[in-house]
Amino acid sequence: MLMIQRWIGIGILSLLALPLMAQKGLQVNTLFDGRFKKDHRAVEVLIKGKELKKYHLSLFRSLTVTNAPAVFREMETLVCQDAKSAVDKEVGTIGNRLYYGFYCFSEEEGTFRYLFYRNTSVKPEREKLPEATVVYMEGQVTLEELKQLFQ
Repeated sequence: MLMIQRWIGIGILSLLALPLMAQKGLQVNTLFDGRFKKDHRAVEVLIKGKELKKYHLSLFRSLTVTNAPAVFREMETLVCQDAKSAVDKEVGTIGNRLYYGFYCFSEEEGTFRYLFYRNTSVKPEREKLPEATVVYMEGQVTLEELKQLFQ
């Protein structure tokens, strides 16, 4: 009986860790390690569950950081590393810096994975403080459906 309880406990802990492991295999996963939770320059969002069902998503995760050039460089480096394994991508650069990127990663068991990036600090003219954003999404939504959602 004790052995069964242990396995059930391990199973429950594994299920709780799933959302945290969603970006597994992506370098940007390191951005969601909790270090920005108390950083006043950062806004981290995690949405899962019922709120996303109507969009056919199972996970939405984003990090927006304002006025932090060193963090912007780190984010860009990590996104560029992940871009190498993307099966589809759309990017825009300003100078030799990545301004925006949209990446689609291979489907795993009917689940699509997407990564978005935007860095306003590379724009020569800005109206507000520079910021960089990384968004990770996964779910049953196809690329075409996702584009329709954001039009």
